[in-house]
Order: sequence, then C-alpha cells, then structure tokens
Amino acid sequence: AIAVPLSSRTRNGVVDDMVELAASTGWLWDPQKMAEAIRSRESLHPTAIDTGVALLHPRRPLANIIAEPFLALGVTASGIPFGAERGGLTSIFFLILATTDREHLRMLARLSRLVSDANFLTALRAATSAQEAHELIEQREQSL
Repeated sequence: AIAVPLSSRTRNGVVDDMVELAASTGWLWDPQKMAEAIRSRESLHPTAIDTGVALLHPRRPLANIIAEPFLALGVTASGIPFGAERGGLTSIFFLILATTDREHLRMLARLSRLVSDANFLTALRAATSAQEAHELIEQREQSL
C-alpha cells in the first residue's frame, strides 16, 4: 500500500489518507477505528522524527480489524507539520499495522533501520511513483 504522492496537506488528512490507503488493500476492516487509535497515539506523543519521517501506529495492535501485518507508505510533495521534536516538517509517512506486540516491535525496529539512511530518505522523497518507492525499499532492505 503505497501512495506517491500522498495528497494530504494536514495532520488529520495524513491520518485519514493513510488509513484509507491501508483499507484499500482489503486487509484493514475498520478504517474509522484505526484512525481513532492512531489519533489517540499521536496525542500521547507524536511519531514524527526529525528526519522528516513519521511512523504512524496505534498504541496497541488491533488484531481484530487487521487480516495480516503490513505497512502502508505515503510520501507528500511537501512537508507537513506533524509534531517532530524540533518542529521540522514531515513528508514520509509509514503506517505500521501489526496483529501482535511482537510483530509491531519487529516492524518498528526494521523501519527504524531503513529510515536511518539520509540518502535513502532523499531518494524516497524524489520517487515519482509507488513502483519506484517500492523498488527503493527493496534495495535498501537488501543492503541491511
């Protein structure tokens, strides 16, 4: 589930659009419940990091509304204020959808390694299609 570009222009728009993107796979059965859970998690502490990436997720996995664990990715054309600690803008959004705490932690750890490479993030922001973004992720995965 990849949207390049993601057309969102606001924080709430990102949450709604990322959840709808995930729901378009057929693996997320209750987008409204997921959106509420993500907003609740974001209100505790924003998931945006200073590299311009946000790792959206509910506080606890919602196994009863997800068919299987998966990720969604959205890349906006310009940055959005999303609560990064130093006030920077966020343009890359991953949505982590796990069915167990263990899956969630593994996905979060793997993503953290992926997004620690500034060159990878630059290339991802420059991607012009979902296919190109997917290929970049596969290449980065192989290098880990």
